[in-house]
Amino acid sequence: MDILNYEQKLYNLLLNHINGKYKIEEYLDLLEYENSSILNYILSHAYYSTDDLINADKYREKAVNLNSNYEFEADYTNITAYIYMMFCTITTHINPFMDDEIETILGNNPSESDYMNASDAYRKINDISNAVRINNIGQNKFPNSSSLKYDLASNLLYTRNFDKAWEFNELRFDAVRDKLPQYINKPKFLLQKTSAKVYIYPVTKIGDTIFFTRYLFKLKEDYPNLKLFASPDNNLQQLFEENGIRTYEKPDKSMIDYQISFEGLPYLYKDNGSKILSDGYLKANEKKSAQYKEQYFKNSKLKVGVVWRTSNSGDKRNIPIEIFKEIFKIKDIQFYSLERDINLQEEIVITPNLIPNLGVKLKDFSDTAAMLDNLDIVVGCDTSVTNLAGAMGKKTLIILPYNADWRWGLFEQKCEWYKSVELFRQKRNNDYNEVINRVKTYLEKTVS
Repeated sequence: MDILNYEQKLYNLLLNHINGKYKIEEYLDLLEYENSSILNYILSHAYYSTDDLINADKYREKAVNLNSNYEFEADYTNITAYIYMMFCTITTHINPFMDDEIETILGNNPSESDYMNASDAYRKINDISNAVRINNIGQNKFPNSSSLKYDLASNLLYTRNFDKAWEFNELRFDAVRDKLPQYINKPKFLLQKTSAKVYIYPVTKIGDTIFFTRYLFKLKEDYPNLKLFASPDNNLQQLFEENGIRTYEKPDKSMIDYQISFEGLPYLYKDNGSKILSDGYLKANEKKSAQYKEQYFKNSKLKVGVVWRTSNSGDKRNIPIEIFKEIFKIKDIQFYSLERDINLQEEIVITPNLIPNLGVKLKDFSDTAAMLDNLDIVVGCDTSVTNLAGAMGKKTLIILPYNADWRWGLFEQKCEWYKSVELFRQKRNNDYNEVINRVKTYLEKTVS
């Protein structure tokens, strides 16, 4: 099945669903093509509507496991918003009735989740002005909702309204901090004292920690009398130590005066942090890099590392390995896989192309940095490896879905956060063929 057939079949299925016709076997076929959280939830509702409660619970649980950020309610009160969100994900030529349907949903005693789902539906098609409009309406009805403030923060980051975005981001984190395993109950650090002992811990994933670490270096530079206790993910600790950042599993409460998360650091500066150490702020261990050069990189070809998926199997950022087949044919390039776990389907693609899998050699991000240090170019999806490559100042081509993360903006080709990164974004949802052709052209010009 190609992308156009998939979109057409899904579009027809959703129209039937709205009209009470549940074609379950066809949903199951489409899940083989794209195992998304929202599609699993809509299938769960189809089973629920046909009184198959066992399968309804089964596919709702799958939806939750694929993406715990969404409100996949057991009573399906928000199902209509998800159906229209799915319309947005399958095509940029939106269902012409979507605006009317969303307004109908929001006119019928909407919940916080309804506002968030409607906003997300607009965000999926890069209509940020309508996403913000929906957020503001929801805020007026639920002024104390930290979830709606966080959702608004996500949209404001796209518009580069950083002052408000960082502020609302912090309000969201304030509401959940005491549930985080790394949190220590101390006052939040807001530059009250420039000689204090400050504990810094992660809220989200490794790629975000790498991204926000730029502010940690800025903090060290601006306030050299601060004593910083950084507690990144275990896989980052060695890399941080090699870059002069002392790390701690979790310090004793008596050792620190204040706390702040990595994600909260830009709030201290309240400005466009892209001007702060845009690249080259993380470096590889020179000795380890030299060892890897002797072991894996003794050739005269252009050396290109490839990474195609995140740690989440249902993530929209993941790229099917088959998409890379054409660029693997380019002469005078030695490709290297940076994936830590290769499945059989991926093995079938990389083995005939004589692509070494360096990922199996990587124990942590210190190893990853040393491997990246020996590459000329990194190509891949938006993941921790490509963020690390950007943080090291390595030439990196990031392949983005149509609706990408806020840090990559909406339409930009150059990256404001990492000067060495170029962005290759889909022009149409799920269409990787067109974007990979642009990457191929770039690499062919580079090697010629």
